Amino acid sequence: MSTQPRVSANDWRVLDPPALGAWRPSLSVTVVIPAYRPHRLPLVLAALAAQSYPDHLLEVVVVDDHSDPPVELPEVRPANTRLLTTEHRWSKSNTCRTGIDRSDGDVIHFLDSDMVPAHREVEAHLRWHHVVDYAAVLGFRTFVPEDALDHLTPTALHDHVAAGTDLHTLVVGDQVPQEWTERILAETDGLAAAGPRAMRLHVGASTSVTRALASSSAGLPPELDLGEDIVFGYRLREAGAVFVPDRAAVSIHLGQSSVMSRTAQVNRFNHPHFAQLVPEFRGHRRAVSRSYAVPYAEVVLPVAGATAEEVCAVVDTQLASTLPDLVVTLVGSWADPTTRGPVLDDPALEQRLVRTTYEHEPRVRLVSEPAPRSDATFRVTLPGTGAFPAGKALAQLLRRMELEHLGCVDVDLPDGSVARVVRTQAHARALRTCADRSEYDDALAACYPATRESAARAGFVTDDEAPPVKQVRGLVGWGVGRADRD
Repeated sequence: MSTQPRVSANDWRVLDPPALGAWRPSLSVTVVIPAYRPHRLPLVLAALAAQSYPDHLLEVVVVDDHSDPPVELPEVRPANTRLLTTEHRWSKSNTCRTGIDRSDGDVIHFLDSDMVPAHREVEAHLRWHHVVDYAAVLGFRTFVPEDALDHLTPTALHDHVAAGTDLHTLVVGDQVPQEWTERILAETDGLAAAGPRAMRLHVGASTSVTRALASSSAGLPPELDLGEDIVFGYRLREAGAVFVPDRAAVSIHLGQSSVMSRTAQVNRFNHPHFAQLVPEFRGHRRAVSRSYAVPYAEVVLPVAGATAEEVCAVVDTQLASTLPDLVVTLVGSWADPTTRGPVLDDPALEQRLVRTTYEHEPRVRLVSEPAPRSDATFRVTLPGTGAFPAGKALAQLLRRMELEHLGCVDVDLPDGSVARVVRTQAHARALRTCADRSEYDDALAACYPATRESAARAGFVTDDEAPPVKQVRGLVGWGVGRADRD
């Protein structure tokens, strides 16, 4: 069995981290600070130089995103501090990726250049990563005026932090806690009961993950300069992350965030990007039925031994279902379409016909093997063309899995075979917590609740039972009624 503890959903309370100041760390950490005109960087580095975490395990990488004038490292800073520059001015995400790629700490701790950490902030983050390698640790911050600590020199601030002084007692001006964060924490028992939605709190400028977890995810989206933390949080979740809020990981944020100062504009920018990249936000996708960069569901169908008509019946039913943001992955041996040979007697005729039917359909993928982990939130693996979800069945089943925080539903089909519907996060975490494939099912059930359904209750039908695929007579808003859209 794997040495990694098995956390169910997001109930991080089963983990037992060491008490602050009463343990001996062994993991190295790289603190990545994206910097663009970082006026408060001297205070941030002064506080990092006064951390309780061992100096020989702490590396700080400041990544200058082409500031004018260029960033210069101040005198008071951690011993192992490096200054890097991005190749091109691009985005905060790209700046952070540069810091990740050009460092080698076991853990990556992201800290903004206007965040002043308390004495044990880094230690608080790192204690969780010593217990489990798939934690995404969330720090806590209080917003204060930008000049709230300007009455202190970097040296004076360093001495206060090293002595363990409560940073809040040093602040001049009003202090604003994150009220919406506190509300979510209160409603979800500190995220322990948040299930898959815990990733929505992966915001702010003080988070940490193991390098291994970050590398197994799709990483930070380099094209985004806003909302990148939410997208990264979703990608970490799909790699199996458990989100752990630690109130001991305290920082002071000097100045307001973009969301606080320009809420409407930030939301307007984020909305279409989240719709494309984060299926978690279902409301962003319900206005119009269309495809997105990241699908919500993937249906995997092996086609060996099936006729083209049997395959098309399954595929067309999925494409015409009430869940438009899905993809169908067809697994087979796809013959080279340019190879000449017998036509009507071609032994690969069925798959050639399937290929011709769907090779230009963006929601259908033709592969020889499915990816080890789906890029969709849920993967439906059908054993063959014998039975499949139709109409509203898949949308309703996934809705139930969302409401009940289910990780896996096995559907017993009429021919005795089983279709499996798996949450990608549960699958990824199961692989992280089992030593070999023989332990997979136990690990999967331990990571998220699992259940079993009959084909009839799950809405799976045979080809003979499937309703006819509806023809779209027009565009939404051009005379298509509710019944047609359903």
